[in-house]
Amino acid sequence: SLIPLLANRLKIDPALVSAPLITTLVDASGLAIYLLIARQLLDALK
Repeated sequence: SLIPLLANRLKIDPALVSAPLITTLVDASGLAIYLLIARQLLDALK
């Protein structure tokens, strides 16, 4: 990933940047999967 490398160049601890980014990506992907499943279920009920 480029985020830790960029954090090193900016003299920021990569661990401080990586944890919130990973959390955001996991939450966003979970929401996307939830919405896709909901859409498929609603289409099946029509």
